[in-house]
Amino acid sequence: MSLVEEVYQQRIAAMTPAEKIERMRALNAWARWNVARLITEELGPLPPEVLRWRVALRLYVRNPVCRQLIEEQLERVLPAVDFE
Repeated sequence: MSLVEEVYQQRIAAMTPAEKIERMRALNAWARWNVARLITEELGPLPPEVLRWRVALRLYVRNPVCRQLIEEQLERVLPAVDFE
């Protein structure tokens, strides 16, 4: 294990449960922001609700149940949406 990895593991181990949850929330928000940025680069500006569902679709594309529910919501907010 590298020194950087060792220090990282020590700092994570020293966090309280609340700090770990906040870190998870922040990393999740950052990941969703990055996915939204990529989608916006690909498709151009989208209404906020459409972008949120597009992000969800990208994140849950491999889960058929979630994908179906997200696609239904996309149809509700933008009837002519292309899911590919």
